[in-house]
Amino acid sequence: MKWTISFLLLIAVLGCGNPEIHQLAIETIENARVSISSAENVGARDVAVSEINSAEEMLKSADSSTLSGNVELAYRLGLRAYLYARIATEKSIAAEEEAQVLEAQAQLELDQQATADVLNQLESLKKERDSKKQ
Repeated sequence: MKWTISFLLLIAVLGCGNPEIHQLAIETIENARVSISSAENVGARDVAVSEINSAEEMLKSADSSTLSGNVELAYRLGLRAYLYARIATEKSIAAEEEAQVLEAQAQLELDQQATADVLNQLESLKKERDSKKQ
């Protein structure tokens, strides 16, 4: 009798929580897909190859786990895939911003050199003018 009650209670607990976990796993896996796509759109494939590859592998594993009925594992893998995709996205954005900073620094150096050249020419012209006055 105790065994039957325990078994029914276990089925009830697993049965009640399973649809919620299943839905959460599906949503998380879909979010991971969207994040991977977004990461690729910002060029993460060029900058964060290992993170994108890890995200894709985990997404495949999450899909397999969902099909095999292991929704808890599917949820965990989907969440990890999502996080790896977000890391890849942020690395890609950071790399782009760093490149923009380097470009701005190079432009600033060119502008400073041009300013120095103009100041030198101005000094030359002043000296030439002063020498003509004497």
